Amino acid sequence: MTDPTHRGDTLRAPVTSPLDGLLAGLRLALFPTAAGTEADIAALSRVVEWHKVAALAQRHHVASLLLRGLRTRPHLLAATGIEPTLRARHDRAVRRGLRHLGALKRVLDYLASSDVPCLVLKGLPLSQQFYGHPMARDALDIDLLVAPETYRATARILQDQGWRRIEASFTETPVRTCWYVTYVADLVLAGPGGRLELHQRIFHNPHYFDAPFERLSMNSITIEIGGVPFRTLGEPDAFLYLACHAVGHYWRRLIWLCDLALILASMRPDQFERVAVRFQEAKLESILVSTLQLCRQAFHVEIPKDSVLPSAGRRRAALIARFSRSTWDTEHSVYSRGGFEWTWRKVIWSIVKPSPKLVLHEISSVLVGPRDWARIALPDKLFFLYFLLRPLLWLTRNLESRERGNATPPRRIPQQ
Repeated sequence: MTDPTHRGDTLRAPVTSPLDGLLAGLRLALFPTAAGTEADIAALSRVVEWHKVAALAQRHHVASLLLRGLRTRPHLLAATGIEPTLRARHDRAVRRGLRHLGALKRVLDYLASSDVPCLVLKGLPLSQQFYGHPMARDALDIDLLVAPETYRATARILQDQGWRRIEASFTETPVRTCWYVTYVADLVLAGPGGRLELHQRIFHNPHYFDAPFERLSMNSITIEIGGVPFRTLGEPDAFLYLACHAVGHYWRRLIWLCDLALILASMRPDQFERVAVRFQEAKLESILVSTLQLCRQAFHVEIPKDSVLPSAGRRRAALIARFSRSTWDTEHSVYSRGGFEWTWRKVIWSIVKPSPKLVLHEISSVLVGPRDWARIALPDKLFFLYFLLRPLLWLTRNLESRERGNATPPRRIPQQ
């Protein structure tokens, strides 16, 4: 039988898929001197559908990193034809980052003058610490963490400074506010500098990972950007937070895995051991193991030499890793439609940490939603009626969302 990969005496190498091309470009950006660099360059030379690579880079918020990787080989970048697209997205990300930086400085000054301690999650400090520049990675919003007891006062301070609440949009009452802070971890604000998420705890479900603000603050580190100090999570807490956050969003963005691969590659064995201890204390070993599997598969990053890999949760970790990779080259709309992400978070959190309190909290959180309060404003004395109206309001919202989706033509990505 004739080998279909042969034409005469010439052996044709297989065409590199858009996802594998994107991963090869990201490896060049993150680890330009790694052992597999020549293999990545060879894989990139076999990419045909560069317009799909650019589209994937946009969806995963890694256009700046892909441009950085391709720039290490100018001849290859010129041949792709996507440099103008990547450069435009990089310039847009830089402008957004500069707005974030100015807004962050002002916000931290406001909070410092009011004696409100806070930590900056992800974003600019993370980019400065591990990428060497605050604008090296794309950041869509600003994430701040404050202590629960200062949460409402901080929200008022920000609103007095021109930030307005966009999620959840409802009229506050004592009962609604109590329910909201019990089941929702953050408040989404918009104002000078873009979008800001004000967190009172790391995750919506406190039984998933519940580290007191005082402990996180005590273990935090300072990252300077332009001479301005920013307090952010210490390395073990940052690794746990980033990994759990990514799993909760079914790893829909590769930028999160880029962050974790860089952090992992920078670790010494003793640092990795502290990270492993954090996951073991939180009973989230399956998330650590799945994250390590994805770092190895996508970026060829191994755990530090002489480190011990946790043995717990390997089967669940394999499930998370396998599913996560299957979503990377699929249109995001397929997985977000019909509340998929919301359903995934409920299911996966119950799988990775089968705690009765966690499951009960997840069930309770769906009984009433802030969107219901915005649609029908019942007085606090009749709050119990929301439990009865919930199915009808949920069905109405989904029908309206489906009608809007059908009325909106799908976006087409122009080919280069």
